[in-house]
Amino acid sequence: MKPTSTALVSRSTVGALGALALVSLAACTEMKAPIEGTQSIKVELVTPASGGSSTQRLPDTQRTITVNLTALDADGAVDTTFDREVQVYAQFLGTLTPKLTEAPLGTFRITGGKAMGQTVTVPIAFGPTTLWIDDGKDADPTYATGTSPILWYRDPFISDLQTPKSETALDALSAIPLESKQVSVGTSRYGARGRFVVTSVFSQGYTVSDVQCADATGAPPCTAQAYDHAMIFSFSAPRGANGAPILEGQLIDGFAGGVDEFNGLTEIGFPQTFGDGGVNVNKAREPVPAIADTETTLTPETWFDALTATGGGVINFERNEAAPIQINGGKVCDADADYTTYKQWKLDPFGVGGNCMGNKKIINVITAGTVSDFDPFTPPGRTLPKVIGVLRPVNIGTFNVWIIYPRSAADLTLQ
Repeated sequence: MKPTSTALVSRSTVGALGALALVSLAACTEMKAPIEGTQSIKVELVTPASGGSSTQRLPDTQRTITVNLTALDADGAVDTTFDREVQVYAQFLGTLTPKLTEAPLGTFRITGGKAMGQTVTVPIAFGPTTLWIDDGKDADPTYATGTSPILWYRDPFISDLQTPKSETALDALSAIPLESKQVSVGTSRYGARGRFVVTSVFSQGYTVSDVQCADATGAPPCTAQAYDHAMIFSFSAPRGANGAPILEGQLIDGFAGGVDEFNGLTEIGFPQTFGDGGVNVNKAREPVPAIADTETTLTPETWFDALTATGGGVINFERNEAAPIQINGGKVCDADADYTTYKQWKLDPFGVGGNCMGNKKIINVITAGTVSDFDPFTPPGRTLPKVIGVLRPVNIGTFNVWIIYPRSAADLTLQ
């Protein structure tokens, strides 16, 4: 057998190659100037003296915050050359409020690297919150940032998710203050007597109301107020933490997810439901439906009238979004293309009916899937003494459609 040849390299050769490699590396080294200027902004809390804790929350009234600011250089020392205005935002529930592209909550002037006793008002914040200080809008920004110690506010109630900034604003039906926030709702605004009760279940989610029951045991009857209702959009049949289906009339411990306003309907997307499914079910805990009639108990305007300075008109629909509402003595309109396309039949709450084309003071009703054997058009033009359904509106600018979903035949009184 012919021996295998082996290549031999002397130690001197290896040393020479190593030296060449070091020379080559040295030739590619580039020395840059050290980092200079302000790198961060130190934020010290002055008022309140403490930001609280997860078990000791700040009161809702503690919205005025006072801080001291210090511009720090790369070595952590005061940068006395820093002289400019910085912007103030609040960071809570996963995002900044306002957004960086919007006007900030306020501005602080830092002179000689310091700004003492700077005050800002935080109009809305929930859960662990920090002030976000940002140098991003100067003509020559450093992009230095700083955050305050945590300010522990209470977690949001359902009503905080739904209530518009102003009931008389032009966008009151389609804008919410917590848009795009990640929320966790686990506390009723009614304290020990409060409960979360499921008011309807459909193929892709459920609705829930924050109710105040007769006592601390959760005994019915239970009542709800404006904006106490939420739509939980689960994309498939909703289930509890144990995998069991969610049922109408069931109590849950709360929910979490992302807040989204979809064509005027507030939804909680990609949700997690706290509490087991199919446990502690009692439909008697569901709130009595609000009556959508020609007049309300609060104002003389009809629900269909324009927004008023006193908070009347169509805002009543917004107050009861995702809640059961009731129409008394409505007359069924003639079938039209909406029924053919969407299975939506129309109900005139003022008892006129007929050809409702162009009539904006009507309720659209969908019974397909829940009361599938019901024919609203037989006999033609029938008057229905009572119709109950969960409200899911469509509001896009001046385009407003009010849709209700009866949950079962029990929601229809035919004579």
